[in-house]
Amino acid sequence: MDPISIEKLSAMNKYSKSRRQQQQLVPTLTLYMVATFVLCLLLTSPLWFPKLWSFLGFFMLTTLPDLVTTFLLSPKCLFVVGNLIVAFLVGESRLAPKRELSLVNEIHEEHVKRNTAATIAKVETAMVVADHSAFVGAMEVREEVKEEKGEEEELHKRVEDFIARVKKQRKLEAKSFFDADR
Repeated sequence: MDPISIEKLSAMNKYSKSRRQQQQLVPTLTLYMVATFVLCLLLTSPLWFPKLWSFLGFFMLTTLPDLVTTFLLSPKCLFVVGNLIVAFLVGESRLAPKRELSLVNEIHEEHVKRNTAATIAKVETAMVVADHSAFVGAMEVREEVKEEKGEEEELHKRVEDFIARVKKQRKLEAKSFFDADR
């Protein structure tokens, strides 16, 4: 290497070393300043501590209760707090039916469909009776009555299953309510 390159390299190394030392100087200086400030506070505490204590006592005994009574007992704040409590209770309530309501709707819809289908079948049977002899019409009416009884029994069975599930759910809720109190 030529002497100029060596001189440039040594200058760059000196610059980077001085730069690193400057970067380390700032955090070190900050640490020493904070330590000095804390030490000064501790040494002068007999001078400012009683004043601080009396100010905190004044704030806690006079200013803070006034702020609490003016803000917390205002009608707007009470309205908001009351609504938050109601919203929380509704959200946490286990009485709000979720799945049972959909089952009731399904059973109702099936019952309505069957009744409309039965009504349409009765109208068709009446037309068949008018078209054919009375004997043929009577046979179809008997078959339709048997089908309706089968549908009613199935519907009755589903309703009983639903009632059993609701009772089981209520028992579980009551049990969990009493278990939560322990």
